[in-house]
Amino acid sequence: MEKIVHITDIDIRSMWGETSIVWHNLDPKINIIVGQNGFGKTTMLNLIKSVLTKDDKFCKLLKSTVKITTNVGEMYFDGRQMVHKPNFGGFENANCFHYVNTFDVPASKKSTLSQLGISLDSVLYQRTPTVYSFSDYRLGMLKDLKTAMQKQERIDKFFEMINMLFASTGKKIDIDDRNHVVFRKGHLTIDMDRLSAGEKQILLLLFTLFLMEDKSNVLLLDEPEISLHVEWQDQLITMMHELNPNCQIIMTTHSPSIFADGWEDKIVFISDLIEK
Repeated sequence: MEKIVHITDIDIRSMWGETSIVWHNLDPKINIIVGQNGFGKTTMLNLIKSVLTKDDKFCKLLKSTVKITTNVGEMYFDGRQMVHKPNFGGFENANCFHYVNTFDVPASKKSTLSQLGISLDSVLYQRTPTVYSFSDYRLGMLKDLKTAMQKQERIDKFFEMINMLFASTGKKIDIDDRNHVVFRKGHLTIDMDRLSAGEKQILLLLFTLFLMEDKSNVLLLDEPEISLHVEWQDQLITMMHELNPNCQIIMTTHSPSIFADGWEDKIVFISDLIEK
């Protein structure tokens, strides 16, 4: 059986040149970071992302050293370079780590598209070879009959979850004759770019979890409640955990609704992590 890899400890020194964050014994499943603005929640996530993606620019900008320990190895930025210890647990593979930005901001001053819409489109379709998409997943069904049946069963179950979520809107998810993911509402066909920011946001999160295919993963989320109706906030963590119970989620939030459905024991206060 494949070993489930997760982050166990995070040690950040000299964040902004002054603040240190030490976090031991992370939960292997769900970690919910709460606290006032200005304490460094988003900055901490970005530093974790920088080390996991081997991008030292942000660490150098903040003049920080960052050490991330998993249950199988460690990696760190020592102030000069990134160091990945051998057997770090597959996090060298981009498919084992995701940072999902759910803020719906313009992609550029010249574009009418939002970054959220572009991210969802990338997860759905084969836009770049570095992103494993829903289209890639469906192409895998051509391998053999057994694989096709297993994948179709997963898709059917996944679409049932989405339809339950969207039931109050009257929309049902479908795949059209162009092999595009769309919604049907009566006789209307609704393309993804016509959905609201909240609808795009929750679909981006759920498709990201679905495509992990129950494999070890770390998912970083910064305030995923942005644009989500309170009923969707209530269900979010449960749905994400159901889609991939082997994914370790590290998220920040300001919404009590996010952890209201039995996740209160996963709360960590950012102020408790700051080394005095």
